Amino acid sequence: MVSPDSELYRAHPDWAIRTAGRDPMLCRDQYVLDLSRPEVEKYVWEKVSGTLRSANISYLKWDMNRPATNLGSAGLPPDRQGEVGHRYVLALYRLQERLTREFPDLLLENCCSGAGRFDPGMLFYSPQIWGSDDTDALERLRIQEGLSMLYPLSSIGAHVSDCPNHEVGRVTPFETRGNVALTGAFGYELDVTAIAPEEQEQIPAQIERYHRFCGLVQSGDYYRLSSLQAGSRLDARMVVSKDRKQALVVLTRSLNAPNQRPKFIRLRGLDPSAVYADGDTGREYPGEVLLHIGLPVELPGGDFGSRLISLTQK
Repeated sequence: MVSPDSELYRAHPDWAIRTAGRDPMLCRDQYVLDLSRPEVEKYVWEKVSGTLRSANISYLKWDMNRPATNLGSAGLPPDRQGEVGHRYVLALYRLQERLTREFPDLLLENCCSGAGRFDPGMLFYSPQIWGSDDTDALERLRIQEGLSMLYPLSSIGAHVSDCPNHEVGRVTPFETRGNVALTGAFGYELDVTAIAPEEQEQIPAQIERYHRFCGLVQSGDYYRLSSLQAGSRLDARMVVSKDRKQALVVLTRSLNAPNQRPKFIRLRGLDPSAVYADGDTGREYPGEVLLHIGLPVELPGGDFGSRLISLTQK
């Protein structure tokens, strides 16, 4: 991006994407740099690579919140303006290809689904993507469900954030926020010194769970069992190891409702001939029962309750 109040824009106003004969459109007080032009691609590479060489930098987030509008380039004739979008993406691929080759130890994170600016091809260059600045736990169930249709869980940045949530104002239990973030690239984005003591006390256990289940989330088979987005009051998803010996089930309720009967949720991917033990309660279930009758749903009281269930084959 480029700010109109910058030395770069004053020197090269034609380096911003714009439709010929129209005023360029501001968004976030920015224009989009025209990467379809070789000289712009060269300039961006020199600036980014120079910054990376200037210090011991091991992480780079390539943020793309500003949408690309008024697609047009001063570097192409009128009859080739339809090439701008394609040329832009190819230049972006080339830049990130150079980054990963010349800085092999760099963790590159692409962003973001809010502006629709990463595609499955980007995973070739960045093993991690930031799905959305909307980190509300219930909103993230919907966002991460959609992302998981194309992207592996290990690539989706999923964070525990503060409440009331900065995007939607909703207050959800700290445990629920941790459980939802666990089915992704887990992290925190809050001031841990400013949250309630009872929330601070949960952090060590959440981090321990992340390390315990990280390998399963990264390499297991993912199943969407029940979805709030599809109208259910219960969101249920699970990850099963390739050998079917371990499974992680995440249950999250929307608003609590009176007179709700106990529910069972049918699991998937398990060995029907095996017996599985609940890691918290020690209760044992035949795999065939979990697959055809289901796992009993027991959630804490109140709105937006969540439970994490670890099942291990006996």
